[in-house]
Order: sequence, then structure tokens, then C-alpha cells
Amino acid sequence: MKTVSVGDTHGTAVADVVLKIIDNHDKFIFAGDYVDSFDVDNISMKKNLLDLIGLKITHPDKIVLLWGNHDIHYLLGSDYYSSGYRPEMKKDFHEIFLSNSNLFHLSYQVNDCLWTHAGINSRWFEDRFRPFAEEHRGASSFAELLNYAFEKRYPALFDVGYTRGGRYETGGPLWCDKSELTANPIQGLHQIVGHNRVKQIQRINKYDKEIALIDILENEEKISESSFFYKEIDDR
Repeated sequence: MKTVSVGDTHGTAVADVVLKIIDNHDKFIFAGDYVDSFDVDNISMKKNLLDLIGLKITHPDKIVLLWGNHDIHYLLGSDYYSSGYRPEMKKDFHEIFLSNSNLFHLSYQVNDCLWTHAGINSRWFEDRFRPFAEEHRGASSFAELLNYAFEKRYPALFDVGYTRGGRYETGGPLWCDKSELTANPIQGLHQIVGHNRVKQIQRINKYDKEIALIDILENEEKISESSFFYKEIDDR
């Protein structure tokens, strides 16, 4: 399976670039945070979000849209605040995310490759998520477990760690900081994440697995095919 991972768009136009290469790859996974740009105007940001949703609707088997912490603020309300929030877009973005919520997921997985917005820290899993995991051992994959927990709005998913100004030791899959993730990632899984802005795509090896940090789009003068992260996975 040829996968293409797209970092946090934050209102940037990427749909046209994806369409140029969509026939050459099997899956396009978007890491979340489609809104709250500090540079893109409201009209363009809304259009670019709707373009990605349209891409998902027309290519449902190829496009995977993940939730990011900035999207959750508009979906669930001010208890989930993220910087860059635009009060004047509250109604528009809430309606868009709510009416299309079935098109988004918290996580995606192929074999031992896991995509979330911010990543899974081992300490967070043991201290905050294991009770839910133990209760739902029948899940077919870690991603399925996370997605079910999101459907249930399991509180630990929204944890914000000390590093990001929260009250927990480490953040959950929507808020995990790069320092938290790379210090103690959950073992046994490759992880592909956004959330942590980097100058260029970074690949970090830990416990015989790889962490790919792909949040680079806001650094790009022009979005192109080279702005994405490519990984071929044996999905047999």
C-alpha cells in the first residue's frame, strides 16, 4: 500500500495538489488541524476545508481525514480551546464539522503503522487510557480502540500535558508534544503525526520503530508533492 501523509493544513489549499497525484497512491491521510491559520483569511480557510471534505466524499476509499485539536474546538466547544481560534467562524466551522463528522476519525492504522494528530505516549496510555483499553479488548486494532473512545468522548483523549500548558504529565493523541512523544512513544508501532511544527519532515527511530513528524505545510512557500510524507506499507 502506497500511503501519502499530509501535515496540518491550517487553511492552506492542498486539494488540487492531492488531485494531481491521487491515482498514483492508495491512501492519503490528513493529520488534522484544517483551520485556525494565522495568515489565511476566513473565506479561503472555509473554502479549503470544504474542498478537503469534497475530496473525501468523491474519493472515500482513498482519503482519510483525522481530527486535530483545532478542529475539536469548533466541534465540541470552548472547553477544548486552541490558540488561533476565530470566534467569528464558530458557527460556520461548527456546522461544517458537525454535519460531516462521520467523515473524520481520531486515528488510522495499517498493520503496525499508526496515524494520529499528535501521537501516543506510553505513559499516557498506561496512566490514562489503559482502563478503557482493558474494558474494550475486543477491538481489532489500536486505531479502532481510539476511534471508539472518541465516539464515547472518553475524557483522557483530550488531555493537555504540562509542556503545552495543560494539567497532565503528558498530552493525549490530540495534544501530545514532540518532546513527550519522542521521549516515550508507545512501543510496537510506527507513528505518523502532525501537531508539532517542524522545518522539514523528521524521522526519529525509537524502540526499533519510527516516528515521522510531518507538520511542515506552513513553512512551505508553495505546496507541492514534496510537501507530503510518503511511505509504502506491506498490508498483506
